[in-house]
Amino acid sequence: MDISMNVVDKYGVSYNVTKRIGEGSQGETFMIDGDEYIVKLFKGSINGVELKSKINFLINLNLDKQYYSVPMKEIVSPKSGYISEFASGMMSLSELKFTPHIKDFADWYVNTGGLLKRYGVLIKLANSIRTLHSKGLVYCDLSPNNVFVSSNPKKHNVFLIDMDNLRYKTSIIHNIYTPFYGAPEIVKGVAPNTSMSDCYSFAVIAYELLACNHPLIGDLVDEGEPEIEEQAERGELPWVEDTTDDSNIRTTGLPSSFFISSKVMDLFHKTFEVGLNTPLKRPTMAEWCDALNDGLNDLLLCDNCKIHYPQSNAGHCPFCGKEPELSLTLKVQRWEEEEYYESSTNSVKSRFVLQPMVLERISIDRHTTKYIKAFHFLSVLDDYDTPIAQVTIVPTEEQDMARLIIKPLNDYALFFKITELKLEQTFKTEKKFRFNPVSHKQMILGIKDFTTPQRVLVI
Repeated sequence: MDISMNVVDKYGVSYNVTKRIGEGSQGETFMIDGDEYIVKLFKGSINGVELKSKINFLINLNLDKQYYSVPMKEIVSPKSGYISEFASGMMSLSELKFTPHIKDFADWYVNTGGLLKRYGVLIKLANSIRTLHSKGLVYCDLSPNNVFVSSNPKKHNVFLIDMDNLRYKTSIIHNIYTPFYGAPEIVKGVAPNTSMSDCYSFAVIAYELLACNHPLIGDLVDEGEPEIEEQAERGELPWVEDTTDDSNIRTTGLPSSFFISSKVMDLFHKTFEVGLNTPLKRPTMAEWCDALNDGLNDLLLCDNCKIHYPQSNAGHCPFCGKEPELSLTLKVQRWEEEEYYESSTNSVKSRFVLQPMVLERISIDRHTTKYIKAFHFLSVLDDYDTPIAQVTIVPTEEQDMARLIIKPLNDYALFFKITELKLEQTFKTEKKFRFNPVSHKQMILGIKDFTTPQRVLVI
């Protein structure tokens, strides 16, 4: 909402505010002219000592300003508050939520980035919250109002504002939440904010973004009195996809299987059923990161309707029924050293072998390029989201044959192995491999030589 207002810092410097960009339970956030800085103004009274303490606390956390709104200057007029940097090219996460005024769902969904955007944003948000939890911090008031994402439909950057809600887990005595995003124990006032109440709020946001509906607002709540809404917020009603109670199911909209992979859906069931009123049984942010990455790996792009979909749910596009072309599943497995007995020499020796357990699956077809990232190999943890390789499959003129194109990224060297042919290569530039997608010799891709234990990509 565009406005015109001046705010003044403690040194008497005035700043022109141009629009309100967010509102939480404790205050409002505004954009300063130039779109490089934002100002948070508190709703209630707060003395200078308390505000300075808040600001110093946040500054001393040394949070990454690329992802978090860290205070820079104290504001004294017209209300108490602070100024912080803002990531340019961002919009409120609320703009990715479906609202009834949207008439052409498919057009809106594609133009706002579709599932690829939503899974990407949720992974980044889950990582941001997980980072806070790893420092012993609780965000406390997680809602779409406090999360900003890239305006570009093809980018997934996430920026958290209202960081003054942050508390150490051991120092929380108040309940902070935004209606419809607070965990039941917070809404009822029977427990303070915890990392598990953050996880609950995240699950609500994730379901809203993916399924385009609030997880607690089924037909019973939607058509009922305000008291029914309050019951739902307090965790006294089943969620819309409860496996044991269908009294609050949602009969409008598209099936969630069109958008949500099975592993992600398992976490929704866990959060809103056994974890609804038992916080310690809710999935952690680490579990959400893993499941969402699995969901992202599963997405294919339908060449007919140009919409991404989770291919393992039905094996074809749920919107138009089209089958994927030249589909291939890449698997992440362990490459480990193990001992074996050699009878000819009557001795115990060691060798490296591929372990049978599949840790991750990555779906690909001729219309869907996939980026293999650092987290797939779990070996470059500081660059968790850094792409290591681009993998593409394209048809050839020969029937039943295809070409696999592997392009190393960000100066990584890749190690390639075909066990049956005893072939090993190392490359840092694009390589093309001719193969049959249905029956081909096993190919293994790693980021270390094959005399080193590691996670590898199996093709």
